[in-house]
Formats: sequence, structure tokens, C-alpha cells
Amino acid sequence: MHKELKSAAFAVLIIAASYFFGDVCKRIGQGYELILSPSGETLDLALRLLLALAAVAITAGLVAALVRPRWACFLIFALSALAMLLGWELKASGGVLTAVYFIASLIYVERIAGELNDRLHFSVRPISQSQPILLTTLIIVACGSFYFGYAAEIEREGFSIPPALVEMVVERMEKEAIRLLPADVGEAAIAGFRDQFERVLDEMEEEVSKRLPAAQAEVVMAEFRHQLERVLDEMEKEAGEHLQAVEREAIIARFREQFERTLVEFVEKAIRPYEQWIPLVFAISLFTLLATITRLLSWIPVLALMVIFPLLTALGVTEVVAETGLIRRLTLG
Repeated sequence: MHKELKSAAFAVLIIAASYFFGDVCKRIGQGYELILSPSGETLDLALRLLLALAAVAITAGLVAALVRPRWACFLIFALSALAMLLGWELKASGGVLTAVYFIASLIYVERIAGELNDRLHFSVRPISQSQPILLTTLIIVACGSFYFGYAAEIEREGFSIPPALVEMVVERMEKEAIRLLPADVGEAAIAGFRDQFERVLDEMEEEVSKRLPAAQAEVVMAEFRHQLERVLDEMEKEAGEHLQAVEREAIIARFREQFERTLVEFVEKAIRPYEQWIPLVFAISLFTLLATITRLLSWIPVLALMVIFPLLTALGVTEVVAETGLIRRLTLG
């Protein structure tokens, strides 16, 4: 098989891997809710992302190490960037991120080629040393996809609390309500429940004051108390009207519904002035998480290449060639 055909075969591999990675980025941008509210679909998306990262890392290593001349290698990475964009979406944001990938791939190729030329024997060590550049760039591209998708949604619909977070807070408060609410519901019982619940709010206020500046914590809790007072007033009024006829389960259900509505309205109102920064905060958190996971698993592509290169030689796709070179040194005359 001619070298040109072999190079074309490796080009097809990295182009396919890049297209797959672009498709995963599109899913991340459209499915940001899966990341904010983890589920089984979130795990599937995470596995797809890790598989795409490994595929691009392995095929990029093959192209950078084997395809020559160097301009042909650059051309292949340019085509892979285009394939990534086609698999993603033809938008300015996608174009900027794929351009970042292309620039990083040029640095990646240049470093590997230079290291291999300086070595006396072929080794995957230069690929291993340069791989963090490629993987970090790919993670930036994936997180950028999440950022632009989430930012566009907030711009269209405004910020809304992730349902999983709302459910977690509401369930915690519901447990407290069930613990504090006596079995014999009625006006007096609700009044007692209200007094006990005030103590729970005092404990919450202490926790909030530890995490926020004093002035800000005071304003936040004052507003929250005001909103919650409305919920408790409605509960007390309802108990006064129905007396013993109101069942305990109905009181709890009513409390849960009103508390959830109050919580959502309060948080969204408090965060609205800063909502344009929320996608960036989540994107940075996602980058930190993915960078940590990728660093722990970065040995997998290197190990795969350590198996693939000898296999290619055994199949006759590659061969070991001995070369001689002229070395110039400066010595005393």
C-alpha cells in the first residue's frame, strides 16, 4: 500500500473521531439540563464524551507520529477541525472553539514531530508528553459547548433552578415539617408548629451567615422569612377554618407545594441580576471535574498506542527504518 493511501486511511480515522466528538459537543450544548440534573442519561452522555476524547487522542497520536511531510499532517488536522464543526453546528461559537482546537493541534503536532526527530529510537513518550495539550483543549471545547448552550437558554427563558436542586431542598424541609407537625392538627397545633419551625429557620440563618457576608446574609434571610411567613399564614388560616377536619397529610402536601413555589420565586428573583454569569460558573466547575477525570484516565490512549504501533509494524503498515544524519558540534580547535 502506498504511503499516500495509508496517510489517507489515518486521515479518515481522525476525521471520523472528530465528527463524533463534535456530535457529542452538540448533545452537551442541547442537553445542559442533564448535567445540571444528573440522571441515567447524564451517565450515557459522560461515557460518550470520554469515548470521543479517547478516539480523538488515539487517532491524533497516530497521525502526528506517522504522517509526513508535516504540512500533510497539518492539512489532516484542519480537515478534522472542519469535521468537528460539521458534527457540531455551523455557528460562530462552534467556529471559534474548533479554531482553538486546530491551533492546539498544530502545537501538538509540532512538539511530537520535533521530539521524534531528536530521538534515536521511536517511542510513544513524546505523544504522552504532548497529550495534555490536546486533551485540555478538547475539554475546553466541550465545556464551551455547554456554556454557549446554557447561556442561550438563559437569554431566551431566563434562569430557573435545576429541578433536582429544588427537590433536594423541598424534601429536606418536608422532613422537618413532618417531624415538627403534631398528629392532632388544628389551629393550636399549627401555631405550635409555626413556633418550632421558626427555630429551624434560626438554624438556617446561622448556616447562611457562615457562607455569606453579614449584610447580604441578613437581607437574604429577611426576604426568605417574609416569603415563608406567607406560606405559614395560609396554613394557619386553613387550619383555623377546617379545624380537626384537615388531615395531617393534606397539611404536609399543602406545605410542600407552597414552600416549593416560594423557594423557586425567591431564588430566581435573588439570582436574576447575576444570571448572565451562571453559565460561566457551571462551565468552570464542569471543566475542573472533566480535567480531573481525564488526568486520571490519560494513560489509556497512551497504552492503546503502545499496542497499536507494534501491531501496525507486524501487519506491514509501518516499518522500522534506520537513518543516518550529520551532527555538527562545537569543539576546541
